[in-house]
Amino acid sequence: MIRNILLHTRRALGFAILLSSLAINAFAIEKTWTLVRESQWQAGFFDIHFVSQQAGWIVGSDATLLRTSDGGKTWESPSKPLPFKIDFHKVQFLSPQIGWIVGEEGAVLKTTDNGETWTVLNTGTRRVLSAVFFVDSQHGWAGGDGGLIIHTTDGGDTWVRQNTPTNNAIQDFHFTSQKVGWAAGHGGTVVHTTDSGQTWKSQKISSAAGISSICMLDNREGWAAGGNGALIYTTDGGATWETQKSNVPNSNGMPEPIWSIHFIDTNHGLAAAEFGVILRTTDGGANWAPLEPRPVPSRLNAIQLVSSQEAWAVGNFATLLHSQDGGASWEVVSINSHLTTVHFLDDKTGWAVGLSGMALATRDGGATWEQQHTGNVFELFGIGFVDAMQGYIVGSNATLIETGNGGGTWQGISMEAEDGQIQRLQFDEAIRWKRAVGFYDLHFSTPQHGWGVGELGKILRTKDGGRTWQSQDSGNLTASYSNLNGVYFVDANVGWIVGEAGLIIKTDDSGETWTVQQAEPNELRAVFALNPQIAWIAGDDGSIYATKDGGETWIRQITPTGEKLNGVYFVTNKEGWAVGENGMLLNTKDGGVTWLVQQSPTSNGLTDITRSPDGVLWVVGEWGTVLKY
Repeated sequence: MIRNILLHTRRALGFAILLSSLAINAFAIEKTWTLVRESQWQAGFFDIHFVSQQAGWIVGSDATLLRTSDGGKTWESPSKPLPFKIDFHKVQFLSPQIGWIVGEEGAVLKTTDNGETWTVLNTGTRRVLSAVFFVDSQHGWAGGDGGLIIHTTDGGDTWVRQNTPTNNAIQDFHFTSQKVGWAAGHGGTVVHTTDSGQTWKSQKISSAAGISSICMLDNREGWAAGGNGALIYTTDGGATWETQKSNVPNSNGMPEPIWSIHFIDTNHGLAAAEFGVILRTTDGGANWAPLEPRPVPSRLNAIQLVSSQEAWAVGNFATLLHSQDGGASWEVVSINSHLTTVHFLDDKTGWAVGLSGMALATRDGGATWEQQHTGNVFELFGIGFVDAMQGYIVGSNATLIETGNGGGTWQGISMEAEDGQIQRLQFDEAIRWKRAVGFYDLHFSTPQHGWGVGELGKILRTKDGGRTWQSQDSGNLTASYSNLNGVYFVDANVGWIVGEAGLIIKTDDSGETWTVQQAEPNELRAVFALNPQIAWIAGDDGSIYATKDGGETWIRQITPTGEKLNGVYFVTNKEGWAVGENGMLLNTKDGGVTWLVQQSPTSNGLTDITRSPDGVLWVVGEWGTVLKY
């Protein structure tokens, strides 16, 4: 009997030890934030130059410098990073070994070893340089602000300033020989030289728009492009310039500015413009056609035809495009706009939107994200889906678009009546002017009830799942003219809106009436509520405010950061998170009495946080960043 008791005791002790071990291991396997995606290159690309079909270079913001030696299959940065962060605006190579870069603070850099090492040349100026052109290894020009043109005859070791008949910034050069060349720039500037720049003479053009790019095939024939969709053409060396019809779209109510133009021969040319517009001609510009759909919505800064079939283009948000059919179609090699908000409908299905019309969708719980074409080119700030098919996005320039097929296609919602029966957008006459201003946030509290808020006190509500939207007036003069940054409703009736200068407004009757509540005068950016009584607000200077009485009082909580906080989310009344600039992740386990900085897998600014139904937390931010917890 004693033996049986000892045996049972040993078994009990063993089981207890096993449980203890499992508990310790479970504690050790604590959840952490993981980086799901972000841009490989975190810079705006300003120029691209291929000296052959294999050897090419890209330059951009923050001293970004990339090269390829295999025709763009791979791109790499120099093995020795440059010791500064100025923006590079133009790059030109004469051979795979010899090239120059120009940029801010009068910078001209030169390499003679394929970019392994770079020499910073003494230009004698601190002005921004936006143009560079060398005709051989010794003779070159650089140009920039204030009509500045400097010239070198020794490869850049010394530079001499040339007299120009303009004070407008020089944006581009094209020389056809050591003597003959053109410079183009702001204010419709085109100047010409036939003596290496000892004298420059202005040429008259029909457009007063700024000229951003010029491409000459020889001493007689060439093209220039610039603001207001301007395309001009000369056959007599610029003695006369005639306007070509660009057929550029008007996404913002005005013709898109054209930032770059390039011809490979007298017939085949491409032009790159704002909002992802690419123009193509096969008859010397007699007919230009914009490519539809646009491969990307972001601004394109430079384009080059390497051959009659192969072309490259670069732009903002690390945009890199490649064509192998003369620009008729394009492969998106890279693009990653800043993401502003994220929304999950179920465990697998979610969306994120951002700047330059960026929209991403996941169907596999965030393992992969695919770009969706919204047809919109503006800044997108809010997204909400009422079911797997029907969803809405809001953004700047009064953007309110919808999908009825899960994001496969999107279309705008306008104030025009459909079939003469229903007006989708309905504004009270007194605030009808607000229909033209932008949105900063969108939230659906039920599949039927949603609110969009934005600039100058703009508030729109839907009670029928987005079928119709009605304007609301807060009834407060300050709120009616303040920018509203965040909105959150706990049900069909109770919700808060926050905005600039500490503005907080609350409704208990679905927005029919609003009550002003006030925190300290920080810019408030996001609000989250667990129920009609308990809520939190995040804003500038590391500020987090909490209420337990429906907003009658808001108490600022102590946080260990001064970073701008853009998003806040609570899982329970104890466990919560806030996200902000420079990868800031804050966590509380006691309702905000104490907030602690958590280890972040990124230094990119974080803009929003949400939770999918399976309990996974999701965060989005700059450069296409997506985090998971």
